[in-house]
Amino acid sequence: MKLVLALTLVLALTRTGFAAGPSWKAGLAKIPITPANSLWMAGFGARTNVSRGTLQELYAKALALEDQDGQRSVLVTTDLVGFSGPLANTIAERVSKQHGLSRERLILNSSHTHSGPQMSDRLVFWSDWRMSPDQVRDIEAYTRWMEDKVVAVIGTALSNLQPARLSFGRTAARFAVNRRLKTEKGYFASFVPNPAGPVDHDVPVLRIDSDGGALRGVVFGYACHATALLPDNYRFCGDYPGFAQAWLEQQHAGAVAFFVQGCGGDIMVSPRGTIELAQKYGELLAAAVDQSIRGATRPLQGALRCSFDLVPVAFAAPPNRAELEARAQGKDTDSARHAREFLRASADELQRHAQELLKILDRGGHLPVEYPYPLQVWQFGQDLTFIALAGEPVVDYALRLKKELGADTLWVAGYCNDVFAYIPSLRVLREGGYEGGGAIVGARLPGPFAPSVEETIIKKVHEVVGRVRVR
Repeated sequence: MKLVLALTLVLALTRTGFAAGPSWKAGLAKIPITPANSLWMAGFGARTNVSRGTLQELYAKALALEDQDGQRSVLVTTDLVGFSGPLANTIAERVSKQHGLSRERLILNSSHTHSGPQMSDRLVFWSDWRMSPDQVRDIEAYTRWMEDKVVAVIGTALSNLQPARLSFGRTAARFAVNRRLKTEKGYFASFVPNPAGPVDHDVPVLRIDSDGGALRGVVFGYACHATALLPDNYRFCGDYPGFAQAWLEQQHAGAVAFFVQGCGGDIMVSPRGTIELAQKYGELLAAAVDQSIRGATRPLQGALRCSFDLVPVAFAAPPNRAELEARAQGKDTDSARHAREFLRASADELQRHAQELLKILDRGGHLPVEYPYPLQVWQFGQDLTFIALAGEPVVDYALRLKKELGADTLWVAGYCNDVFAYIPSLRVLREGGYEGGGAIVGARLPGPFAPSVEETIIKKVHEVVGRVRVR
């Protein structure tokens, strides 16, 4: 009987990650990035003015890890709508020079809160035409300031590396709902709850403990737009992810909570529109995470192997110059009518989009035929594969990858490194609507992606995962 009890204790300790000595070092840091002055807010094109105060502090947070081979990596999470590719590259270059951190070992994720500040972005122009020159300069100044803060918080986390134990678990939160509903006319309307549509309720959880077993931090994910608050909110706020992180940090004094946005491009909360609802969803998510970290988690052992790749993702053929000129002049051509119907875009949106594309051509430029899509994979020994997808991937990507690569040891994140457009699956691309291509009329990109978009990304994910997974 004593032998059985002893073996049971050993197995229990191994399951929760405290049997052997720590094989990791971890450093955690957070820094406020709330603008000090009023700025145009990001996420909703319906807003008509700058912010009016702060509802909740916004943060950039960094988790630095050092594995058994002495290799360091950093995950950054932010209460922002998303990093542009050029901004992420600038941050990565500065961190490489200051700390010797290679590109594949830095992930920049954003919660995609629609109640955060607008940032400088050469591609996105949703609100540019509404801004005064002074407002544009304020955004540029904030972007430079925020960049410095992110670089600083990464440095702080790296300087705070201490022996740590990592363990992984997962739970679920069931408040997210698909937001694409097929109408009686056959087209797909966005921002309408579709309880029968695909959704991913999975909540992956990474626990970081000190050598002595004290909780130092928790990283958790969920696939759902941070839009519990609507365009009538003009105060800075992290939305439901911000409230979830705050709740966990209040419950676990001294620990840092990190939220990682998932493949929630076509997912939202419903009902929505009040501070109380944003708090409610945040607390529901936090309570699920809290239950997970208080239960059994699986220890992560081994080296952290990392990869960063740029995958050429093709666009569909854009309208020719004659068609662009017609749209720019507001002419109601057959092509324009088809685009409005299929993409669910307004005539004004198509007109402004055509005007922006013509500016590129008039400057002697050319419209791109493909986009260099960032794809990143971190492999924690044999225990966890973390896939960081760029843009706003729809939920189909996470559901398919979990089916093909194994759900138990997979974490699929979106909104990493470059948030430049929605990333539709082939299904969503064929259905059209906002996520299928309509949203791209707010960016200086030629138009919807080619039908190859899903297979291009999935095939590359399989290739990279096969390369970094330990056999």
